[in-house]
Amino acid sequence: MSEGKTRETFEIIGMTCTGCARTLENEFRRFDGIEYAVSLADRTVTVAYAPGALSRTDFEQAIESHGYRIKGKTY
Repeated sequence: MSEGKTRETFEIIGMTCTGCARTLENEFRRFDGIEYAVSLADRTVTVAYAPGALSRTDFEQAIESHGYRIKGKTY
């Protein structure tokens, strides 16, 4: 992941198969100017982005829009 970018890792509750991982990959692909990695084995999504253009909330909403939850977040 690039230097100078904010890095966030989200532990995903409900990502259980390659189809789930692919869904999140497709979702994160729509964001411009970010780097991301989806790990089914770790059940995580890691994203690096320039602060200001996007925020953690943007990525949380993208994850949750597909019915997944984020570990540690209060619902």
